[in-house]
Amino acid sequence: MESNMKNILARGGIEFLAVLLGITISLWVDEMRVNSNEEKQFRNDLMAIHNELESDLETMVAALAFNQDMVIKVDHLLTIMETSKIDVNALDTISFFNVSLQNRSFFGKKSAYLASKSSGHFNRNSHHRIVRELTKLYDQTYSRMETNNKLIDDMMFRDDKYTYYLGHILRGNIYDKDDFYRSINSSEFYNWVVSTKNNFVHLMGVMELTKTQMVKVESKLKKVIDD
Repeated sequence: MESNMKNILARGGIEFLAVLLGITISLWVDEMRVNSNEEKQFRNDLMAIHNELESDLETMVAALAFNQDMVIKVDHLLTIMETSKIDVNALDTISFFNVSLQNRSFFGKKSAYLASKSSGHFNRNSHHRIVRELTKLYDQTYSRMETNNKLIDDMMFRDDKYTYYLGHILRGNIYDKDDFYRSINSSEFYNWVVSTKNNFVHLMGVMELTKTQMVKVESKLKKVIDD
């Protein structure tokens, strides 16, 4: 009798352990599946971010080249002004007077990064170093670039001087041409040109710093995706 009871308890214990093991394995399999799906989703997020970052780098390179070309035109004008008066009959030979004053700002793409943050993938993977690198790039470096973009635009285009001084390309619409021709040999105009160059140089300096950080993060991100 006692032996039968022990056998029953033994079988019951084995069955209990079997059930417990089955539940444990099932939970483990579910957890592994969830983790696997999360890793795939996070990887897809990183790939989308990388695609936007590559596109941003192309935009940045083109913007820097455009701004550098404008600086060359400004430098050419300053060289002329620092050696002699501007010949109003030779304005067609001075490139600065034959273009519209513009700068190429940089506002990077953030949609893939923000989507990953919104979905919670970034928070759940905050232990990864690349997450911290990307957060720093978008929340600090990109934000600083946007702030400087707005600052430079306000400084360069806050009044109508840039349209007036570049009026040579629209001189048919200038009411007082003599006043315009006098103004481009004035100290006020020279100071404005110097200020314009300084604004370009400052903007390009911030853009170069931003580009350096972008290149660094893009390289690390690509390595993470390829591993």
